[in-house]
Amino acid sequence: MNHNWEYYKFGTLCEIVRGGSPRPIQSYLTDSEDGLNWIKIGDVAVGSKYISSTKEKIIKEGLAKTRQVFKGDFLLSNSMSFGRPYILNIDGCIHDGWLAIKGVEKYFIPDFLYYFLSSHTTYALFEKLVRRGIVSNLNSDIVRGIDVPVPPMTVQEQIVAELDRINDLITKNRELLTHLDSLTQSVFYDTFGDTITNPKGWEVYSLEECVSPDCSISYGIVQPGEDYVNGVPVVRPVDFTHSRFVSVNNLKCINPEISDSYKRTILCGNEILICVRGTTGLVRLADMSLAGCNVTRGIVPLMFPVTISRTYLYEYLKQDRPQDFIKFYTRGTTLKQINLSDLRKLPLLLPPLALQEEFARKVEAIEAQKAKVETEIAELETLRDTRMDYWFA
Repeated sequence: MNHNWEYYKFGTLCEIVRGGSPRPIQSYLTDSEDGLNWIKIGDVAVGSKYISSTKEKIIKEGLAKTRQVFKGDFLLSNSMSFGRPYILNIDGCIHDGWLAIKGVEKYFIPDFLYYFLSSHTTYALFEKLVRRGIVSNLNSDIVRGIDVPVPPMTVQEQIVAELDRINDLITKNRELLTHLDSLTQSVFYDTFGDTITNPKGWEVYSLEECVSPDCSISYGIVQPGEDYVNGVPVVRPVDFTHSRFVSVNNLKCINPEISDSYKRTILCGNEILICVRGTTGLVRLADMSLAGCNVTRGIVPLMFPVTISRTYLYEYLKQDRPQDFIKFYTRGTTLKQINLSDLRKLPLLLPPLALQEEFARKVEAIEAQKAKVETEIAELETLRDTRMDYWFA
Protein backbone atom coordinates (compact mmCIF):
# COMPACT_ATOMS: atom_id res chain seq x y z
CA MET A 1 0.00 0.00 0.00
CA ASN A 2 1.62 3.21 -1.23
CA HIS A 3 1.45 6.93 -0.56
CA ASN A 4 0.89 6.55 3.23
CA TRP A 5 -2.87 6.70 2.75
CA GLU A 6 -5.28 5.33 5.29
CA TYR A 7 -7.04 2.12 4.21
CA TYR A 8 -10.36 0.80 5.48
CA LYS A 9 -12.59 -2.17 4.81
CA PHE A 10 -14.95 -1.00 2.07
CA GLY A 11 -18.01 -2.20 3.94
CA THR A 12 -17.25 0.07 6.91
CA LEU A 13 -17.41 3.19 4.71
CA CYS A 14 -20.62 2.68 2.73
CA GLU A 15 -23.56 0.39 2.14
CA ILE A 16 -22.99 -2.46 -0.33
CA VAL A 17 -26.08 -4.48 -1.29
CA ARG A 18 -27.17 -6.88 -3.99
CA GLY A 19 -30.03 -6.28 -6.40
CA GLY A 20 -33.09 -8.46 -6.81
CA SER A 21 -35.45 -9.41 -9.61
CA PRO A 22 -39.22 -9.80 -9.52
CA ARG A 23 -40.10 -13.03 -11.34
CA PRO A 24 -41.27 -13.66 -13.93
CA ILE A 25 -39.84 -10.32 -15.01
CA GLN A 26 -42.13 -10.17 -18.07
CA SER A 27 -45.10 -9.76 -15.72
CA TYR A 28 -43.60 -6.59 -14.25
CA LEU A 29 -42.41 -4.81 -17.40
CA THR A 30 -44.35 -1.75 -18.51
CA ASP A 31 -44.38 0.88 -21.24
CA SER A 32 -45.89 3.44 -18.88
CA GLU A 33 -44.01 6.70 -18.44
CA ASP A 34 -44.38 6.47 -14.66
CA GLY A 35 -42.70 3.04 -14.57
CA LEU A 36 -39.42 2.54 -12.70
CA ASN A 37 -36.21 2.33 -14.74
CA TRP A 38 -35.12 -1.32 -14.99
CA ILE A 39 -31.33 -1.20 -15.21
CA LYS A 40 -29.53 -3.93 -17.16
CA ILE A 41 -25.95 -4.35 -18.35
CA GLY A 42 -27.20 -3.85 -21.91
CA ASP A 43 -28.09 -0.26 -21.00
CA VAL A 44 -24.41 0.60 -20.60
CA ALA A 45 -22.56 2.00 -23.59
CA VAL A 46 -19.14 0.45 -24.25
CA GLY A 47 -16.49 2.28 -22.24
CA SER A 48 -19.06 4.40 -20.41
CA LYS A 49 -18.66 5.67 -16.86
CA TYR A 50 -22.34 6.53 -16.40
CA ILE A 51 -25.70 4.85 -16.77
CA SER A 52 -28.09 7.51 -18.03
CA SER A 53 -31.04 5.64 -19.53
CA THR A 54 -32.74 2.25 -19.70
CA LYS A 55 -34.57 0.37 -22.42
CA GLU A 56 -37.17 -1.08 -20.05
CA LYS A 57 -39.28 -0.07 -17.05
CA ILE A 58 -41.08 -2.07 -14.39
CA ILE A 59 -44.31 -1.38 -12.52
CA LYS A 60 -44.17 -0.06 -8.94
CA GLU A 61 -45.54 -3.36 -7.62
CA GLY A 62 -42.11 -4.87 -8.41
CA LEU A 63 -40.38 -2.72 -5.78
CA ALA A 64 -40.93 -5.29 -3.03
CA LYS A 65 -38.87 -7.84 -4.96
CA THR A 66 -36.05 -5.69 -6.29
CA ARG A 67 -33.58 -3.06 -5.09
CA GLN A 68 -34.14 0.62 -5.71
CA VAL A 69 -31.12 2.78 -6.51
CA PHE A 70 -30.68 6.49 -7.01
CA LYS A 71 -28.68 9.01 -8.99
CA GLY A 72 -25.13 9.16 -7.59
CA ASP A 73 -25.09 5.52 -6.42
CA PHE A 74 -22.46 3.17 -7.82
CA LEU A 75 -23.28 -0.09 -9.55
CA LEU A 76 -20.84 -2.97 -9.77
CA SER A 77 -21.47 -5.93 -12.08
CA ASN A 78 -21.23 -9.11 -10.04
CA SER A 79 -21.42 -11.94 -12.60
CA MET A 80 -19.94 -12.84 -15.99
CA SER A 81 -17.95 -9.66 -16.74
CA PHE A 82 -17.83 -8.88 -13.03
CA GLY A 83 -16.22 -5.97 -11.24
CA ARG A 84 -17.10 -3.23 -13.74
CA PRO A 85 -18.17 0.00 -11.96
CA TYR A 86 -20.69 2.56 -13.18
CA ILE A 87 -22.10 5.75 -11.71
CA LEU A 88 -25.84 6.25 -11.91
CA ASN A 89 -27.21 9.35 -13.61
CA ILE A 90 -30.77 8.14 -13.08
CA ASP A 91 -32.95 6.53 -10.42
CA GLY A 92 -34.10 2.96 -10.99
CA CYS A 93 -34.13 -0.65 -9.88
CA ILE A 94 -31.50 -3.38 -10.27
CA HIS A 95 -31.63 -7.16 -10.62
CA ASP A 96 -29.35 -9.61 -8.83
CA GLY A 97 -26.61 -9.24 -11.44
CA TRP A 98 -25.69 -5.92 -9.84
CA LEU A 99 -24.25 -4.74 -6.53
CA ALA A 100 -25.20 -1.25 -5.41
CA ILE A 101 -22.73 0.92 -3.48
CA LYS A 102 -24.50 3.68 -1.58
CA GLY A 103 -23.42 6.61 0.58
CA VAL A 104 -19.90 7.14 -0.76
CA GLU A 105 -19.93 10.93 -0.59
CA LYS A 106 -18.60 11.22 2.96
CA TYR A 107 -15.28 9.60 2.10
CA PHE A 108 -14.85 9.80 -1.66
CA ILE A 109 -15.08 12.09 -4.62
CA PRO A 110 -17.19 9.83 -6.88
CA ASP A 111 -14.75 9.96 -9.79
CA PHE A 112 -11.87 8.97 -7.50
CA LEU A 113 -13.78 5.89 -6.36
CA TYR A 114 -14.65 5.13 -9.97
CA TYR A 115 -10.99 5.19 -10.98
CA PHE A 116 -9.99 3.03 -8.01
CA LEU A 117 -12.65 0.43 -8.80
CA SER A 118 -11.70 0.54 -12.50
CA SER A 119 -8.00 -0.04 -11.89
CA HIS A 120 -6.22 -3.22 -12.92
CA THR A 121 -5.17 -3.70 -9.30
CA THR A 122 -8.74 -3.76 -8.00
CA TYR A 123 -9.98 -6.00 -10.80
CA ALA A 124 -7.11 -8.44 -10.22
CA LEU A 125 -8.03 -8.55 -6.53
CA PHE A 126 -11.70 -9.24 -7.34
CA GLU A 127 -10.68 -11.97 -9.77
CA LYS A 128 -8.44 -13.61 -7.17
CA LEU A 129 -11.14 -13.53 -4.49
CA VAL A 130 -13.85 -14.83 -6.85
CA ARG A 131 -11.68 -17.77 -7.89
CA ARG A 132 -11.53 -18.91 -4.28
CA GLY A 133 -15.30 -19.36 -4.29
CA ILE A 134 -17.50 -22.07 -5.74
CA VAL A 135 -19.21 -19.86 -8.33
CA SER A 136 -17.78 -17.01 -10.40
CA ASN A 137 -19.83 -14.28 -8.78
CA LEU A 138 -18.66 -11.15 -7.04
CA ASN A 139 -20.83 -11.19 -3.95
CA SER A 140 -21.37 -8.32 -1.55
CA ASP A 141 -19.27 -9.94 1.22
CA ILE A 142 -16.22 -9.99 -1.07
CA VAL A 143 -16.64 -6.32 -1.96
CA ARG A 144 -17.27 -5.30 1.65
CA GLY A 145 -14.06 -7.02 2.71
CA ILE A 146 -11.56 -5.37 0.35
CA ASP A 147 -9.24 -2.64 1.61
CA VAL A 148 -9.81 0.75 -0.01
CA PRO A 149 -7.68 3.90 0.25
CA VAL A 150 -9.14 7.12 1.62
CA PRO A 151 -6.71 9.91 0.68
CA PRO A 152 -7.42 13.52 1.65
CA MET A 153 -10.02 15.12 -0.61
CA THR A 154 -7.38 17.45 -2.09
CA VAL A 155 -5.33 14.41 -3.19
CA GLN A 156 -8.43 12.74 -4.62
CA GLU A 157 -9.13 15.92 -6.61
CA GLN A 158 -5.55 15.92 -7.93
CA ILE A 159 -5.78 12.27 -9.07
CA VAL A 160 -9.16 12.79 -10.71
CA ALA A 161 -7.96 15.89 -12.54
CA GLU A 162 -4.92 14.06 -13.90
CA LEU A 163 -6.81 10.98 -15.06
CA ASP A 164 -9.68 13.06 -16.44
CA ARG A 165 -7.25 15.03 -18.61
CA ILE A 166 -5.96 11.80 -20.15
CA ASN A 167 -9.45 10.36 -20.61
CA ASP A 168 -10.68 13.57 -22.23
CA LEU A 169 -7.91 13.26 -24.82
CA ILE A 170 -8.84 9.61 -25.42
CA THR A 171 -12.49 10.60 -25.88
CA LYS A 172 -11.63 13.36 -28.36
CA ASN A 173 -9.49 10.96 -30.39
CA ARG A 174 -12.25 8.35 -30.43
CA GLU A 175 -14.66 11.01 -31.68
CA LEU A 176 -12.15 11.83 -34.41
CA LEU A 177 -12.06 8.15 -35.40
CA THR A 178 -15.85 8.15 -35.68
CA HIS A 179 -15.65 11.26 -37.86
CA LEU A 180 -13.07 9.62 -40.13
CA ASP A 181 -15.28 6.54 -40.51
CA SER A 182 -18.15 8.79 -41.50
CA LEU A 183 -15.87 10.61 -43.92
CA THR A 184 -15.18 7.37 -45.83
CA GLN A 185 -18.92 6.80 -46.13
CA SER A 186 -19.45 10.38 -47.35
CA VAL A 187 -16.70 10.05 -49.96
CA PHE A 188 -18.25 6.80 -51.21
CA TYR A 189 -21.69 8.39 -51.52
CA ASP A 190 -20.35 11.53 -53.21
CA THR A 191 -18.33 9.47 -55.70
CA PHE A 192 -20.71 6.63 -56.53
CA GLY A 193 -24.14 7.69 -55.31
CA ASP A 194 -26.72 5.61 -53.48
CA THR A 195 -26.19 1.89 -54.14
CA ILE A 196 -29.92 1.08 -54.06
CA THR A 197 -31.19 3.69 -56.53
CA ASN A 198 -27.91 3.72 -58.54
CA PRO A 199 -28.53 7.28 -59.83
CA LYS A 200 -25.29 7.28 -61.85
CA GLY A 201 -26.29 4.18 -63.78
CA TRP A 202 -23.30 1.96 -63.01
CA GLU A 203 -23.20 -1.51 -64.56
CA VAL A 204 -24.61 -4.23 -62.26
CA TYR A 205 -23.05 -7.70 -62.12
CA SER A 206 -23.46 -10.72 -59.87
CA LEU A 207 -20.73 -11.67 -57.41
CA GLU A 208 -20.21 -14.90 -59.34
CA GLU A 209 -19.47 -12.92 -62.53
CA CYS A 210 -16.86 -10.71 -60.83
CA VAL A 211 -14.63 -13.01 -58.78
CA SER A 212 -11.35 -14.32 -60.16
CA PRO A 213 -11.67 -17.39 -62.41
CA ASP A 214 -9.97 -19.61 -59.80
CA CYS A 215 -12.21 -18.38 -56.94
CA SER A 216 -14.88 -20.99 -56.26
CA ILE A 217 -16.96 -19.05 -53.66
CA SER A 218 -16.72 -21.92 -51.17
CA TYR A 219 -17.38 -22.49 -47.49
CA GLY A 220 -14.38 -23.12 -45.31
CA ILE A 221 -13.70 -25.98 -42.91
CA VAL A 222 -16.86 -27.60 -41.56
CA GLN A 223 -15.36 -29.26 -38.46
CA PRO A 224 -12.08 -27.58 -37.46
CA GLY A 225 -11.68 -29.84 -34.40
CA GLU A 226 -9.61 -29.07 -31.33
CA ASP A 227 -6.92 -26.40 -31.21
CA TYR A 228 -3.76 -27.96 -32.68
CA VAL A 229 -0.36 -26.76 -31.51
CA ASN A 230 1.86 -25.64 -34.40
CA GLY A 231 -0.95 -26.35 -36.87
CA VAL A 232 -2.51 -24.20 -39.58
CA PRO A 233 -4.11 -20.95 -38.29
CA VAL A 234 -7.81 -20.73 -39.13
CA VAL A 235 -9.96 -17.57 -39.27
CA ARG A 236 -13.40 -17.72 -37.61
CA PRO A 237 -16.16 -15.09 -37.55
CA VAL A 238 -15.17 -14.31 -33.95
CA ASP A 239 -11.81 -13.13 -35.30
CA PHE A 240 -13.50 -10.30 -37.23
CA THR A 241 -12.45 -7.50 -34.89
CA HIS A 242 -13.04 -3.78 -35.37
CA SER A 243 -10.05 -3.41 -37.70
CA ARG A 244 -10.42 -3.65 -41.48
CA PHE A 245 -7.82 -6.42 -41.50
CA VAL A 246 -8.00 -9.76 -39.72
CA SER A 247 -4.91 -10.21 -37.56
CA VAL A 248 -2.97 -13.47 -37.47
CA ASN A 249 -2.55 -12.99 -33.71
CA ASN A 250 -4.63 -15.25 -31.44
CA LEU A 251 -5.98 -17.44 -34.24
CA LYS A 252 -6.81 -21.04 -33.39
CA CYS A 253 -4.83 -23.69 -35.25
CA ILE A 254 -5.99 -26.95 -36.84
CA ASN A 255 -4.38 -30.18 -37.93
CA PRO A 256 -2.63 -29.58 -41.31
CA GLU A 257 -4.34 -32.67 -42.73
CA ILE A 258 -7.76 -31.09 -42.11
CA SER A 259 -6.67 -27.86 -43.76
CA ASP A 260 -5.29 -29.72 -46.76
CA SER A 261 -8.70 -31.30 -47.35
CA TYR A 262 -10.11 -27.77 -47.83
CA LYS A 263 -7.55 -26.45 -50.30
CA ARG A 264 -10.09 -24.16 -52.02
CA THR A 265 -10.25 -21.86 -48.99
CA ILE A 266 -6.55 -21.67 -48.10
CA LEU A 267 -5.77 -17.96 -48.16
CA CYS A 268 -3.28 -16.21 -50.45
CA GLY A 269 -3.37 -13.03 -48.37
CA ASN A 270 -5.24 -10.75 -50.75
CA GLU A 271 -8.87 -11.76 -50.19
CA ILE A 272 -12.03 -10.11 -49.01
CA LEU A 273 -13.55 -12.31 -46.29
CA ILE A 274 -17.33 -12.29 -45.91
CA CYS A 275 -19.20 -13.82 -42.98
CA VAL A 276 -22.00 -16.17 -44.08
CA ARG A 277 -23.02 -17.62 -40.69
CA GLY A 278 -24.06 -15.74 -37.56
CA THR A 279 -23.47 -12.06 -38.32
CA THR A 280 -23.97 -12.51 -42.06
CA GLY A 281 -22.62 -9.79 -44.31
CA LEU A 282 -19.74 -8.73 -42.05
CA VAL A 283 -16.64 -8.17 -44.19
CA ARG A 284 -12.93 -7.96 -43.48
CA LEU A 285 -9.70 -7.91 -45.48
CA ALA A 286 -6.89 -10.45 -45.50
CA ASP A 287 -3.30 -9.35 -45.98
CA MET A 288 -0.09 -11.30 -46.56
CA SER A 289 0.22 -12.17 -42.86
CA LEU A 290 -2.71 -14.58 -43.43
CA ALA A 291 -1.19 -16.32 -46.45
CA GLY A 292 -1.40 -20.07 -45.88
CA CYS A 293 -4.14 -19.77 -43.23
CA ASN A 294 -7.57 -21.27 -43.72
CA VAL A 295 -11.14 -20.29 -42.73
CA THR A 296 -14.08 -22.02 -41.08
CA ARG A 297 -17.46 -22.74 -42.64
CA GLY A 298 -18.74 -19.36 -41.42
CA ILE A 299 -16.48 -17.44 -43.83
CA VAL A 300 -16.20 -17.29 -47.61
CA PRO A 301 -12.94 -15.90 -49.04
CA LEU A 302 -13.34 -13.87 -52.24
CA MET A 303 -10.61 -13.11 -54.76
CA PHE A 304 -11.04 -10.56 -57.55
CA PRO A 305 -9.05 -9.74 -60.68
CA VAL A 306 -6.82 -6.65 -60.80
CA THR A 307 -9.45 -4.96 -62.97
CA ILE A 308 -11.53 -4.40 -59.82
CA SER A 309 -10.29 -2.38 -56.84
CA ARG A 310 -10.34 -4.44 -53.66
CA THR A 311 -10.67 -1.28 -51.55
CA TYR A 312 -13.71 -0.21 -53.56
CA LEU A 313 -15.35 -3.64 -53.22
CA TYR A 314 -14.67 -3.79 -49.48
CA GLU A 315 -16.40 -0.45 -48.94
CA TYR A 316 -19.15 -1.32 -51.43
CA LEU A 317 -20.01 -4.57 -49.61
CA LYS A 318 -20.80 -2.53 -46.49
CA GLN A 319 -23.38 -0.40 -48.34
CA ASP A 320 -27.17 -0.75 -48.24
CA ARG A 321 -27.73 -2.65 -51.50
CA PRO A 322 -25.49 -5.68 -50.78
CA GLN A 323 -26.31 -5.69 -47.07
CA ASP A 324 -30.07 -5.62 -47.75
CA PHE A 325 -29.61 -8.47 -50.24
CA ILE A 326 -27.72 -10.56 -47.68
CA LYS A 327 -30.27 -9.81 -44.98
CA PHE A 328 -33.13 -10.85 -47.29
CA TYR A 329 -31.52 -14.21 -48.14
CA THR A 330 -30.27 -14.99 -44.65
CA ARG A 331 -32.12 -18.00 -43.24
CA GLY A 332 -32.42 -19.61 -39.81
CA THR A 333 -33.37 -18.60 -36.29
CA THR A 334 -30.89 -20.22 -33.90
CA LEU A 335 -28.05 -20.05 -36.44
CA LYS A 336 -28.46 -17.54 -39.24
CA GLN A 337 -26.73 -18.22 -42.54
CA ILE A 338 -26.89 -17.44 -46.23
CA ASN A 339 -26.63 -20.21 -48.82
CA LEU A 340 -23.83 -19.98 -51.35
CA SER A 341 -26.29 -20.27 -54.23
CA ASP A 342 -27.85 -17.01 -53.03
CA LEU A 343 -24.54 -15.34 -52.21
CA ARG A 344 -23.31 -15.93 -55.76
CA LYS A 345 -26.17 -13.73 -57.03
CA LEU A 346 -25.22 -10.77 -54.80
CA PRO A 347 -25.33 -7.61 -56.99
CA LEU A 348 -22.15 -5.60 -57.50
CA LEU A 349 -22.09 -2.11 -58.99
CA LEU A 350 -18.91 -1.64 -61.04
CA PRO A 351 -17.98 1.96 -61.92
CA PRO A 352 -14.94 2.52 -64.18
CA LEU A 353 -11.69 1.21 -62.68
CA ALA A 354 -10.10 4.69 -62.75
CA LEU A 355 -12.89 6.01 -60.52
CA GLN A 356 -12.57 3.01 -58.19
CA GLU A 357 -8.83 3.63 -57.86
CA GLU A 358 -9.30 7.35 -57.24
CA PHE A 359 -11.73 6.48 -54.43
CA ALA A 360 -9.28 3.87 -53.07
CA ARG A 361 -6.52 6.49 -52.82
CA LYS A 362 -8.80 8.75 -50.78
CA VAL A 363 -9.74 5.85 -48.50
CA GLU A 364 -6.11 4.89 -47.93
CA ALA A 365 -5.33 8.51 -46.98
CA ILE A 366 -8.19 8.43 -44.46
CA GLU A 367 -6.98 5.07 -43.13
CA ALA A 368 -3.49 6.51 -42.66
CA GLN A 369 -5.01 9.30 -40.55
CA LYS A 370 -6.98 6.72 -38.57
CA ALA A 371 -3.82 4.71 -37.91
CA LYS A 372 -2.15 7.78 -36.41
CA VAL A 373 -5.17 8.47 -34.20
CA GLU A 374 -5.34 4.82 -33.10
CA THR A 375 -1.65 4.94 -32.18
CA GLU A 376 -2.24 8.07 -30.11
CA ILE A 377 -5.20 6.42 -28.35
CA ALA A 378 -3.07 3.38 -27.54
CA GLU A 379 -0.31 5.59 -26.14
CA LEU A 380 -2.79 7.56 -24.04
CA GLU A 381 -4.38 4.37 -22.72
CA THR A 382 -0.94 3.08 -21.75
CA LEU A 383 -0.21 6.38 -19.99
CA ARG A 384 -3.55 6.25 -18.17
CA ASP A 385 -2.98 2.66 -17.06
CA THR A 386 0.54 3.50 -15.90
CA ARG A 387 -0.72 6.42 -13.82
CA MET A 388 -3.54 4.32 -12.35
CA ASP A 389 -0.99 1.65 -11.41
CA TYR A 390 1.11 4.37 -9.77
CA TRP A 391 -1.79 5.60 -7.69
CA PHE A 392 -3.54 2.32 -6.89
CA ALA A 393 -1.06 -0.58 -7.17
